[in-house]
Amino acid sequence: MRIAQVNLGLLPIPPNGWGAVETIIWEYKIELEKLGHEVDTPYINEIEKGVYDIVHVHAWNHALELYHKGIPYIFTCHDHHLYLNGKDNKIYQDNLLAMRFAELAIVPAKYLIEYFDNVPIYLEHGVSTSVYSKKNKFSNHKLLCVGNNGVLENPTFDRKGFKYAIEAATKLNLPITIVGPTNNNKDFFEKNKSIITSNVEIKYDLTLDELKKIYRTHSILVHATSIEAGHPPLTVLEAAASGLPVITTDCSGDLHTTNVDRDVDDVVDKIQYVIDNYIGERTKTINSVKNFHWKNVVGKLNGMYEKISKKDMKNTALRIYDKVKRIKYDNVIEVHFIDGSNVKITGQVNESYNIKFIDNSNSKIVYDTNVSTNSWARANKRHFVDWKIVITDSKNKVIEHKLELKDKKVLIYFDSSSIGDTIAWIPYVDEFRKKYDCDVYAFTFHNNLFRDVYPDVNFVDKIENFFDFYAVYKVGWYYTSDKKFDTNVNKNPANEIPLQQTITDAIGLDYEEIKPKVKDLPVYQSKKPYICIAIHSTAQAKYWNNPTGWQELVDYVKSKGYDVYLMSKEQDGFMGNRQPNGVIKVSDKSLEEVGSILKGAKLFVGLGSGLTWYSWALGVPTILISGFSEPWQEMKSDIVRIINEDVCHGCFAKHHFDRGDWKWCPEHKGTQRQFECSKSITFDMVKPHIEKLLKS
Repeated sequence: MRIAQVNLGLLPIPPNGWGAVETIIWEYKIELEKLGHEVDTPYINEIEKGVYDIVHVHAWNHALELYHKGIPYIFTCHDHHLYLNGKDNKIYQDNLLAMRFAELAIVPAKYLIEYFDNVPIYLEHGVSTSVYSKKNKFSNHKLLCVGNNGVLENPTFDRKGFKYAIEAATKLNLPITIVGPTNNNKDFFEKNKSIITSNVEIKYDLTLDELKKIYRTHSILVHATSIEAGHPPLTVLEAAASGLPVITTDCSGDLHTTNVDRDVDDVVDKIQYVIDNYIGERTKTINSVKNFHWKNVVGKLNGMYEKISKKDMKNTALRIYDKVKRIKYDNVIEVHFIDGSNVKITGQVNESYNIKFIDNSNSKIVYDTNVSTNSWARANKRHFVDWKIVITDSKNKVIEHKLELKDKKVLIYFDSSSIGDTIAWIPYVDEFRKKYDCDVYAFTFHNNLFRDVYPDVNFVDKIENFFDFYAVYKVGWYYTSDKKFDTNVNKNPANEIPLQQTITDAIGLDYEEIKPKVKDLPVYQSKKPYICIAIHSTAQAKYWNNPTGWQELVDYVKSKGYDVYLMSKEQDGFMGNRQPNGVIKVSDKSLEEVGSILKGAKLFVGLGSGLTWYSWALGVPTILISGFSEPWQEMKSDIVRIINEDVCHGCFAKHHFDRGDWKWCPEHKGTQRQFECSKSITFDMVKPHIEKLLKS
């Protein structure tokens, strides 16, 4: 037979790195040619009627294009998003239509058969077992995660379970390596820096040879994934073929693995189990993976091809096809405002469209483009814009869609896990609800602090489907490749506005300072009165760099009969910063417990950090010591701010902050004036304010 495995057109075949579908197509080609077939990997536009005995496509849009051309095809669906987004989503409908029109529809996971109304059949993924060496080279156990994280609507969602694996490795004091492409993975780890400890190594964009070496130097694969389209996925098969026992959620099909929940303690238990039974688990894995050799998988596929070809796919099917009345449905135009303004046009009627994205507040055209059927368009602006979208077809029929939030489901997504950012931004979610009279949902990493005090906001802990919402606004700090703020997302550079204005810019509110509310917490009861301090932050420039400042403060407060509670979670000596003597270190406490201790304090002294925002929101008398930022960048009301404006200060408002340089000091690094903004703040400048607050 002459067979076409249709190229997706995205990556080369074979891929030298990431590209699961491209790998599958290549392995199909190799094994089918061994069976005597002629196999090509043409692009979709190169497929013509009557040329191939079998045309096998791997994307729904390719399938429907062949249907419109009258070319019979076999279709394999590889997309996990269609399950993640639900049956009401267009992605699901498109794939189901492609399956119904196919001579044969295939899915690589059994759960998808019933999900697609029992239209497709199951064919597992395979692996070239001889390619991966089982001669592992490690002296001590070393964990491995391999995968392309995220989903299209949320590239920083922990789809592959990296957090669970890393936290489990940390608890077990084991090294762990995370391998994957820069796309998605790098964004994920940049937004989750707190989980990266000394035992974690991250590698990006490895070649196949480099990946094979990684498999050989590790002992266990941890794959706590949330969703996969292939059961088992290629990564799990490759690791198993390399002799690595696999710990994974329910996605392994008939491959021997150790099943685990997406729960850190369960991951810890299962890792320990595999270590304790390593030789047996390794042997079972190696024996099990033999059944998944591509030769066996493609043998099954070849049987399917032969049944189809006996139907004279090239001729009989076409004659039947030509006699059947083909129904053309009107094109569907979908408009949504999920992370920007988006228009998608799908259907069977070839048509051209002009789309104008207009800022309705000033009638300016932000983006103007021309598209055809089965295409999409979006404007780059992802912060709030009062959109009007005008769509005109070739017959000058005009469809107009205006952003209308009233009574709609709207998600405000906090793309930062920082407690300071979260507390600073949270009050504006409720203000947004009031202004636009919509059904507001909020995703934050600290929902428990806010549910009770913002009862009209729907707090969600996990986003299953972004398409459940009419509009989605993401709040965070976003950069371009040249390390400048991306003004398509951040309306104004974030270092040139107050922290709270980050969210008002993102969701279309006028900025004014609002003190946040947090849940009502019990006041910590102590035998002796106390104050709280927090000496650590996320860069040395934010510290109180006067070498005697904190110790003088502690000595003075203790001389007045008060204890001093150190609230910073960092260990003594973190990044060279020693804690003052005589403090009571608070550690291993939840945010609620920390809040209770803060509420019981006579006052709090801190830096530009999350604990300062927390103290301020709780109504605790708060002193902020800082030279790193300008006074207008943080809270201004009900705060005592200590700053020396007679020396160099406010660098964050004037320069790009290099997060990778702990000792960042853009104007005086390496000189006697380094960090003079806070070095020059003496305890004598702070003392009068402490005295006043202790007396009040």
